[in-house]
Amino acid sequence: MNSSFKRSFRIAPALLAITTLNLAACSSTPDRGDEPPRGGDRQDRPARTSGTFIQPAALLFADMDSNKDKVTTRDELMAGVQAEWESFDRNPSAITFASWSVRALGSTDANPTFMSFDRDFNGVISKSEWSEQFDTLFTRLDKDGNGALERSEMIVAFAAPQGRRQQGGERGERGERGGGRGGGGRPPR
Repeated sequence: MNSSFKRSFRIAPALLAITTLNLAACSSTPDRGDEPPRGGDRQDRPARTSGTFIQPAALLFADMDSNKDKVTTRDELMAGVQAEWESFDRNPSAITFASWSVRALGSTDANPTFMSFDRDFNGVISKSEWSEQFDTLFTRLDKDGNGALERSEMIVAFAAPQGRRQQGGERGERGERGGGRGGGGRPPR
């Protein structure tokens, strides 16, 4: 067997796994419960609010705080990254990573994803790829650059867009161009 065939044969299972996960994600639909259908009258819906969230990687970094002082230092990061790496019995493939992602980050859809680690696209994550990705994420979150992550640096705040609700008027009422109450028409230009 030639080497390119062997490489293709080795990468094929990882590509199949990634494709399968993507298809499963694309084919699922969220449970909407009693929510009104999209495109209907949106005046009954509550207004968007501002808030905060924590990135899944930050959850992992917070867990690496070995002395529990609510600050994760670069030394704690390196020890935590090493401990997470040792939880694998070999270089993780997409399937192995998916299992780890659910356990450590809460979901296979959480960032960082397998593809963000696998920089050379060979279907497995090397120890250097693993360490470099966590170092990059840590540096990105360390806003003051002091080599330590405080809880406030791990939180991301956001503000809801401040759009106007239109009642009646030119765009609020559908009419002339086949819009009617059921929607389906083109918006005015």
